[in-house]
Amino acid sequence: MFDTEGAACIGIEPELFFPTNNMNPQLERMLKKTCMNCPIFDNCLKYALNVKVHGYWAGTTDTQRVELRRFFGITPVRMDQEYKDLVDIPTPNAINKRNSRQAQKEAG
Repeated sequence: MFDTEGAACIGIEPELFFPTNNMNPQLERMLKKTCMNCPIFDNCLKYALNVKVHGYWAGTTDTQRVELRRFFGITPVRMDQEYKDLVDIPTPNAINKRNSRQAQKEAG
């Protein structure tokens, strides 16, 4: 992830950036104004376009980012791909499940 220190959204209720249904136009205007005045806007937009994130990022909705990615030819990665080696520490339970699935696959 990128450094969010100094982000204009710090202190705003996080749930506002991740609506469960269509975003209220008034809320979207407020969030866009916050994003457009943010000192880390460029880094946030770069991250949001290159990593498959959901919600309102860098003044853009999910749909707008899909259009921007298509226009610029960007294929986003899953959020965890870049950091997978840092956090992918298998637990004994995960190892057992993986081994069980593999055994079932081999058994047919």
